[in-house]
This record gives sequence, C-alpha cells and structure tokens, in this order.
Amino acid sequence: DVGRTCRCGAVGGGLGAGVAAASALSSRAMMNDFRDRVAAIETRQWVGALLSLTAVLVIAALFFAEWLYGYWKPEPELYYFESWEATRSYEDALRVQEEEVRLSEEADAIADQLAAEALEGFDAAAPAQPNARADSPAE
Repeated sequence: DVGRTCRCGAVGGGLGAGVAAASALSSRAMMNDFRDRVAAIETRQWVGALLSLTAVLVIAALFFAEWLYGYWKPEPELYYFESWEATRSYEDALRVQEEEVRLSEEADAIADQLAAEALEGFDAAAPAQPNARADSPAE
C-alpha cells in the first residue's frame, strides 16, 4: 500500500495521506479546470450573458420600484359618442351644443351651491374653542 500511486498521482503513505493528497490535488485540478473553461468562453457568449443578466436585473428593479412606490393608475378618460341622423343640419348641431353647455353650467352651479351649503354646515358645527371637548359643559 505504501508505494502505490492513486488516480490523482499522489504516492500514498497510507489511506489518510492518500485521501488528503487526492483532496488537495483534486481541488487544484478543479480550479485549473474552471479557469480553462472560463478562458474558453467566447466574447459573444459573455455579451449574451451580460445582456441576459441586465434584463433580469432591470425587471427585478421595476418590480422593486412598484413594490416600493405602488402602481400609479392613470386618470380615467371618458369619451362620449352620440349617433345622429344623416339629415341633421348645422343649426341642429349648434342647438344641441348650446343645450349641452347650458346643462353643464347648470350642473356646475348646483355643485357649487351644494359645496357652499356643506361648508356652512361644517363651520356651524365646529366648536367655539379649538380644544373644547364636546362632552364638557361650556364655561
């Protein structure tokens, strides 16, 4: 056993010494093999790997940004289409537009009136003293 050579080329001095030498030589051989394999990779393969990694990192960054800041929904856009008869005149179209403008202004006036009434009610319900509690008697 003492003079025998193992597969890795180490001359053994017993079972333990052969295993230690084989382990050291195999890790050195593995590193050399790894270096050889990396050196054999062509430039176009490195470029492809870099582009793939960049795409993955960009997508991951976008997911992280969405998680961090949330999704910003765009403002809704409403489109209104109306079907008219083929015999409609220019005067009819102007009359319809004037009516729509009048209704829109009327609706805005009603909304402003309701908002003013709501604010009046809100101001009247406010306590006279800013720090006064509702359940304590007024002094």
